[in-house]
Amino acid sequence: MKLNTLFATLLAVGVGGWTLSTLAEDTVDIGKVNVTGQSLGNGLMVEEDSAKGRSTVTKEAMDEMAPTANAIDKLKYTPGINVSSTDASGVSGTSFTMRGMNSDQVGVSSDGIPINDSGDYAVYANLLGDPENLGEVFVTQGSSEIDGPHIGSSGGNIGLVTLRPTKDFGVFVKQSVGSNSLNKSFARINTGDLNGFKTFVSASHTEGEKWRGKGTVRADRVEWNTLFEDGNGNSTNAIFKYSTQENYNYNTLSKAQFQKSGRGLDYAEIPIYNSSGKLTQYYKINRNPFENASATLTQRFQLRDDLALTIAPYYFWSNGGSFSGQSATGLSSTSDKAGNFDLSGLAYDTYYRPSWTESWRPGVTTKLKWDFNEAHSIDVGYWYERARQRQTQPFISITENGTPDDIWGDYNSGNQLTDKNGATVQGRHQYTVTPAQKIWAQDVWTVTPDLTLTGGIAYQYVERDGNNLGSLYSAPEKRDARYHELLPNFSARYQINEQNQAFYNVTRNMRTPPNYVLYNAGDSISLAPELSWNQELGWRFTQDDMLLSATLFHISYKDRQLSTTNADGDYEMLNVGSVVNKGLELEWSGLLPYNFNYYTSYTYTSAEQQDDVTTRNKELPTSGKQLANVPKNMLNASLGYDNKRYYGNVAAKYVGSYYGDLTNDQEISGRTTFDINAGVRLPVDKKILKSAAIRVSMLNVFDKEYLSSARTVVLNAAPVNGVSAATPYYNVGEERTAMVSFEASF
Repeated sequence: MKLNTLFATLLAVGVGGWTLSTLAEDTVDIGKVNVTGQSLGNGLMVEEDSAKGRSTVTKEAMDEMAPTANAIDKLKYTPGINVSSTDASGVSGTSFTMRGMNSDQVGVSSDGIPINDSGDYAVYANLLGDPENLGEVFVTQGSSEIDGPHIGSSGGNIGLVTLRPTKDFGVFVKQSVGSNSLNKSFARINTGDLNGFKTFVSASHTEGEKWRGKGTVRADRVEWNTLFEDGNGNSTNAIFKYSTQENYNYNTLSKAQFQKSGRGLDYAEIPIYNSSGKLTQYYKINRNPFENASATLTQRFQLRDDLALTIAPYYFWSNGGSFSGQSATGLSSTSDKAGNFDLSGLAYDTYYRPSWTESWRPGVTTKLKWDFNEAHSIDVGYWYERARQRQTQPFISITENGTPDDIWGDYNSGNQLTDKNGATVQGRHQYTVTPAQKIWAQDVWTVTPDLTLTGGIAYQYVERDGNNLGSLYSAPEKRDARYHELLPNFSARYQINEQNQAFYNVTRNMRTPPNYVLYNAGDSISLAPELSWNQELGWRFTQDDMLLSATLFHISYKDRQLSTTNADGDYEMLNVGSVVNKGLELEWSGLLPYNFNYYTSYTYTSAEQQDDVTTRNKELPTSGKQLANVPKNMLNASLGYDNKRYYGNVAAKYVGSYYGDLTNDQEISGRTTFDINAGVRLPVDKKILKSAAIRVSMLNVFDKEYLSSARTVVLNAAPVNGVSAATPYYNVGEERTAMVSFEASF
């Protein structure tokens, strides 16, 4: 189902209707739109009051970054997190690590909706919506919140908070252009207050050329937000978001390929045929179409002065897939390994075979907040979600010009290969149902005006019901698994004096094994959940013109989950021992004379494997080695100027070296890159034109060539103990990119 007409439909029905969103108030995982403390460093740092490490990027800061960057890109200078993007469009690939955790170990939510894939917990840039509609993005680097709607988070969480509609009617438009024909058009209409209802609707279109190789990126988005408040503490807030994209993929490179051919190497730009005259390689078959929609309705009821109830149902749907292989997939009458399809008489040919996934995720979060007395505030809650996911790999014909007959691999669509019995041929065909639930209770105890203690406990229960419907390579089979744990937390916050604050917290998190343990060969089904203890000890210093924070962290987790191959070459999941991540985060920002400002952050991360890994009955020396894809040192620093009309800043980012394998045989050099942002807020009459600005950004100013992150981590990149070497593959850092945007509010 492709909903490309949704723009026109929404705009045609007007902006006064009913839609879906969430209130940020009285939530923990979602965060708060209105920052109560001061903001310094051009909005890159705010005065935090949480009893845990937390960083917030304000709307001010997001507006002064690259105009097409997505919400995760906006966190690129935040301590503890290392963000890498394949290009500047904001709709292509984005990956990150945080305190030694991969992105699929970190919970990401948008207005209370879990964004991570329900199967493998991946985070996709296209699911994040338009950053123009965000009030803030925040990250708790170490500990997931007790009410977080996540089943795959061993570490912290990232929260996206949507702007609230305004009380006054208004129109905001923004046009951005940049290198490689990058173009983004954005418009938002606020209805103003209509009998207590405030609504905005927005639409955007983004397109551009890939900066390396041939191909394009394109995305269309629509968002709708309605808020109603009755003035007595009762409110209903609702958000609907939809996006669709049709991107060409970027190729990942090995270290050897990068050293030999440079960063420009990508998929073949002209068709390459095999000896049978069939297409094998061509950039036109490396595609990534995708669409998603989400809706949430949050209702807050002030039952009594001391008692509030929040009910937040949501629904999330996504549909899409990607083909990013080096070669088209060949099929013939002899390709049926498992006997699930009748391919007799099928002539040899090559096919476009996307890995296609469709997900349906209804859920609800219910919370009750009781201010028991002046000292105790008690929160109890319940979260339930029933995710369903269909994963297929259809075979789609390739036309004479090398383009797939249909790039959309929707289940049982008309352009897919069928066997002699009319059954659609699948390289995989899996249907997974994942009911998940969490119940929790938490007490916030104000011991004294300066000391606050928080203690809570959650119980999480997750089911995985898998139905392998059979494919070319696997026989039909049903499997299921159950996971459940108690997850306690404790924190303390002490206000030493007006300027100094100390905090400590400890939290237990659980990462449920991904859904493919139900389908892998071997004994993956018996995989234990990944359990972690996250501890932080921190200090904050605040004064009128300066903010400073320092956080020591220690994360120990056991039963680390690792995907590998067995002696037969089949994929399986293993529990491979324990890991200890520990380190230091510093964040410092402030004001200087003559309207100058500064911001800097530093992160040191030691992510040490505690055990050797056994694979194919051979032991690999991984104990004491740094986790792959985790740099030990990261430093961000910016110097800015802002006199309320003109602004500008220069930001430098250093990322230290990292490894592409668990045995630390292949090291990738560190890099330093520079970004420049500047703008002018134009004088306006305030009658018709309320505000206007011109903004300019340049990323990677000195055009540094580098491998940004490991896309495919391997056990060992050199032969070890009789285990042959494997090849890690890496994402490539984007080239120098310039952008300019024009915006106005009416």
